[in-house]
Amino acid sequence: MTCSECEAWLASVGMATVLPGKAALWPCMLWEAQGHRGPFSGWDEAFQNVWTWKDELPAKGRAWAGHLLGSQVMLVHVSLLPVFLGARGPLEVEELYEEGGLSQPAVRIYRHLLGVSAAVGRAELRAALGLSAPVFDKACRDLERLLVLTRCGTVTEGPGWGANAYALVERHFAEISPLGHGPARLALAETLRRVAPEATEVQLRRWSRALGG
Repeated sequence: MTCSECEAWLASVGMATVLPGKAALWPCMLWEAQGHRGPFSGWDEAFQNVWTWKDELPAKGRAWAGHLLGSQVMLVHVSLLPVFLGARGPLEVEELYEEGGLSQPAVRIYRHLLGVSAAVGRAELRAALGLSAPVFDKACRDLERLLVLTRCGTVTEGPGWGANAYALVERHFAEISPLGHGPARLALAETLRRVAPEATEVQLRRWSRALGG
């Protein structure tokens, strides 16, 4: 499997987790690359390929990446973003912060990224804002779940795997036009049922509410 084939698969399913997780309700990039649902290790070729592609596809603007539903990192193909952004509806980050719906660290990350022209690596962003790792990570997760923030590749910050780079969705996917809210809500519900056919109605309703549908 190549990165292009992985993108074609992601486009066909719409959204997927990188790793399987416990519930295993979503399509999984690793399982698709392995060709089976068996065990894996960090030394497997499929694992190492997926670990590269999960960064490469967002960096190229072919997918949104981050925490969206649950604890697993997900990728959403760019073709589905009009549905997700339309179902969420217009979102004013500063207004949400003033109303108590967003933390101060999260709004500071948003403001910082508004003032730069390129994606920023995790260590650089943390240092610029003086945030501890737990506070920073929670703020990023909150912004990701609102589809305000996306992971978009990696930067080298030391030995080992590269660290996440971050950008605002409105900048990284500037060409995306959201669907109207009504059609997007219907499309979102249909998408969730199609992508996660084993999910219960309770789970589907919870996910739909979380995404604004």
